[in-house]
Amino acid sequence: MRITEISTVVLRLPVVLAIGDGTQDVLIVVVHTDEGVTGVGEVHTSPTVAEAVIHAPVSHVRSRGLASVLVGQDPLDTEACWQRMYEATEVYGRRGVVMHAISGVDLALWDLRGKVEGRSVAELLGGRQHRQLAAYASVLMPDTVDEARQLARDCAAQGFAAVKYGWGGLGAGIEQAVQLVAAVREEAGDGEVMIDIGAGLDVEQALRLAEAFEPYDLTFLEEPLHPDDLAGFRRLAEASPIPIATGEKETSLAGFTTLIEQGRPDIVQPDLARAGGFTEVERIWHRARDHDVRVIPHCWSTDVLVAATMQFLASRPEPVMLEFCLEDNPIRREVAVESLWAVDGYVTVDDRPGLGITLNPRTLRELGVSFSGPAQDVIAAATR
Repeated sequence: MRITEISTVVLRLPVVLAIGDGTQDVLIVVVHTDEGVTGVGEVHTSPTVAEAVIHAPVSHVRSRGLASVLVGQDPLDTEACWQRMYEATEVYGRRGVVMHAISGVDLALWDLRGKVEGRSVAELLGGRQHRQLAAYASVLMPDTVDEARQLARDCAAQGFAAVKYGWGGLGAGIEQAVQLVAAVREEAGDGEVMIDIGAGLDVEQALRLAEAFEPYDLTFLEEPLHPDDLAGFRRLAEASPIPIATGEKETSLAGFTTLIEQGRPDIVQPDLARAGGFTEVERIWHRARDHDVRVIPHCWSTDVLVAATMQFLASRPEPVMLEFCLEDNPIRREVAVESLWAVDGYVTVDDRPGLGITLNPRTLRELGVSFSGPAQDVIAAATR
């Protein structure tokens, strides 16, 4: 079996706003083979930028588009394919958007491999250890206390015993943030509450915020500092009364090694559609565990990423919570035919081959704004 083509489709909502919602557009990746089997993945970044990385022509031996080095290769040798992509982009890659693009292709290769071998990705990664995963609802924090209370009640009514509130009203200052957190804690009772600041505070501001949040028994405080402020993260993690989490914007084993060794957060959050796909996040997992750092993957995108993250977590020896985004739009909820949903705060891990999902042709037709080839051909391959 050989790779014959890599195709892509950009999905985008009719109106995209400059807010903290990464479900407004996405790049879907499809790996084709000469035996007609295809695999699908997604890239969680600026779709048109990643699209260029995949389809760029050869510049020189260490500066090539991903498709140019994979066509003709064995798709079942996922490690070799990953290494070819990494080396071929050495001049302009190794981090950032190039690693994002590699991630999407890698997810598709593992999906394809699972289909060929008749096994789920969790089984390919060492075996499914969990049939169900606890999920925590992930939502944007409203601007007012009343809205925050209502959102907390809504999450509880859907069966979630853990909720993460991010961005939104949390950026209006410490006093407002504390009022919002106090409100959701009161509604949550004994449930878990996590807070994602999503904005670059300085260390002193972040520490004051963590101290102000201490009475509310938070599971973790996410991304209070700029992702490059490693010295700040180290100071904060050492002094904070609340565990500190970060890493959704980090990429590659090298990047996470630096973050872990210099930033010393309590929790790292690699995104499988950004950090390097299954191949690299597997290595990141072990590096983090070697340093006694917890790993809770970031997962705020389509059901392609949800399915991939479920497969990864199902193969871990210990239970890890799945981030479950509650944004309600067709990119988040209707990319897959299957409806991946949490029941009483748990999701069931599919044991079908690959990622265990089928893309929805209607969604691709209605929201597809850029196709790497004839739309009907890309859709047919993606939904095979």
